[in-house]
Amino acid sequence: MKIQVFVPLGSCVCDFAPFMEKVGHATAKFKDLVEIETKSIKSKEASKYRIQGMCIVVEEEMKFSVDFDEKELETAIMKKLSHKNA
Repeated sequence: MKIQVFVPLGSCVCDFAPFMEKVGHATAKFKDLVEIETKSIKSKEASKYRIQGMCIVVEEEMKFSVDFDEKELETAIMKKLSHKNA
């Protein structure tokens, strides 16, 4: 499963470190099942998803904003994994 994390790569890491830490915490139990890619909010992919700030995209269809709830992300990952294994 692919999870794309969009952050301002050109800025100081301190600007997005807490966000990345939260993403890591929420996805840790799925570490062998997910592929996490970090991308710039100025990338072509960000434009494709109309992203203007930090966020997460799960399987190219579900977006979570910077203030996402960890349980909500975990639930979305579990649902996507269960659909893949069905």
